[in-house]
Amino acid sequence: MAFTGAKFAWNGIPAHIAMPGSGETVNSQWFAVPAGTKVLTIHVPALVGTGATIKVQSLAPTETVEATQVWTDVSVFDLTDGTMEVLDGLVESTCVTIPVSATGGGVLRFVASETQTSGASVIEVFCSRDG
Repeated sequence: MAFTGAKFAWNGIPAHIAMPGSGETVNSQWFAVPAGTKVLTIHVPALVGTGATIKVQSLAPTETVEATQVWTDVSVFDLTDGTMEVLDGLVESTCVTIPVSATGGGVLRFVASETQTSGASVIEVFCSRDG
């Protein structure tokens, strides 16, 4: 039997990020940004709550496995006015592209502005090496 559905050639690495992550309320599952990635394309699903948004956090590298995880909001230096801009306010039902140079790569997660336990979803992230 022949496949009759659409076929797409993804030139990168897709990631399917659970929101919320296991045992979490507002934090997504963490994910590692693959080496060589230039751009993250984030498909934000419908979120629970009126006007709910997500922000990006990065895991601080530590020397020991036993260390407590330290997650920090990702900010970008704005060259136009010399201020730090937090990568937040990503609204639901949108597709956002972010250069990896703005996130620093590493291990990231998303944090919702409202609890997501009553309506689990998946944030689709596409890691492109073509930029």
